Amino acid sequence: MKKYQSSLLFATICVLFLFSCTKDKALVTRTTYLENAGVYKSVTKEEYLKASVLERRFIDQIDGAVNALDILKKNNPQQDYVAIITIDKDPDNKLHNSILIGIAENKNDDMKTDADADPAPDGKCHVCGLMSAYSCISEVEKYMDAKNQDSISATITRSADNCVDIKYH
Repeated sequence: MKKYQSSLLFATICVLFLFSCTKDKALVTRTTYLENAGVYKSVTKEEYLKASVLERRFIDQIDGAVNALDILKKNNPQQDYVAIITIDKDPDNKLHNSILIGIAENKNDDMKTDADADPAPDGKCHVCGLMSAYSCISEVEKYMDAKNQDSISATITRSADNCVDIKYH
């Protein structure tokens, strides 16, 4: 009986997944600011409401990435994680409007050579408060405009002082 219930549950999940994947949904950016004290927010409600559509997507992805990093760290305190977000000015470019989360490389790895080192970021921000987050997001949008870039990648990590580091390329 238990095997039957497991199979039925698996089939139900597969059907729900199939239906959710077949719908042609547009990428939606929220137009309201969710109030939840237990969730990381990179900007104030007022900053969010005055942000451009691109800035709102960037804010949403930063908040989502940091909250995911916090949950992973809570579940496994010995492991460090990193998030990579990509933002494209075209909201329909699904592959370039995403969040990728993985295990951070060990900084003490003796096998890493200079050739393997990460390239220097084009810019970086150390975000410890709501106003600094909005300034960073505006800085990234200005950088994209100045370099005539339609998309950008950013690495999101939690720093030792419990702030957020954003490095963009």
